[in-house]
Amino acid sequence: MTGEIRNDAIARDLEDADPVRRLGAITHLIHEPATPLSDRAVAALARCLGAESKAVQRRAADAIAAVSRRDRRVIAAAREALASAGSRGRWGAAYALGAIGAEAFAMDSADSLLEALASADGDVRWAAAELVVRLGREHPRQIRTRLAQLAARGDPVARRMALYCLRDLGAAGEGVIALAESASRAEDAHLRLASLSLLRHLGDCGDEAAAIALRCLESDPSAGVRCSAAIALGHIGNRAPRIVAALSRAAAHRADQSLARAAHAALERLGEKR
Repeated sequence: MTGEIRNDAIARDLEDADPVRRLGAITHLIHEPATPLSDRAVAALARCLGAESKAVQRRAADAIAAVSRRDRRVIAAAREALASAGSRGRWGAAYALGAIGAEAFAMDSADSLLEALASADGDVRWAAAELVVRLGREHPRQIRTRLAQLAARGDPVARRMALYCLRDLGAAGEGVIALAESASRAEDAHLRLASLSLLRHLGDCGDEAAAIALRCLESDPSAGVRCSAAIALGHIGNRAPRIVAALSRAAAHRADQSLARAAHAALERLGEKR
């Protein structure tokens, strides 16, 4: 088979509507990344980043990362895909650039990654969060500012994922506590849980964080949130009498053993004996 015919066959398979044929061509490129590609095949591979099939999308990103070591055109094609009309294509392109590494992964991926934090697909959300955190370590000021804006308003799914990213980036300060306080009053229980997870990782951060967690422990309607609030209080480290008393009451709660265990562990962490 000549190189031209081989390239045409790969391009046709990458363009095929059948995901099995597309995956076959992509798998070949992963295992044989030195395979010469026509411009048509490069473009078809980049379009696979927006495939409806999650398997095709993810494997296409892997193939682009493998091929990029020898053929820089695939990096340019992935970067062009960041401007795709569809959100799947934009996310796939950002994921592929992240898979390539530092040489390709830059701030031009930020919009697509932050958009993906609101995805209905949990796998996409958490993969995007991991990449956002990676980008945030390279560009801390820009990414933390964008995350704070996302966490402050809008879609509750995106807000809670932004809080988790801020947590993993070690963000702190009055602005972060204000974001957690606002989220702790949201209607969405998952968002309230994210706010407590953020507070838990702030450590000894004063009375404000403790007051937020204490309010959630004493009055939140969700049993899961109350349990998380007890855990957060143990990590925040505030030993004020009111906090110790509230945890002691929770530790004696017979109707909710999960809460009782969490409160007991928090008291032990604070050095308080029941």
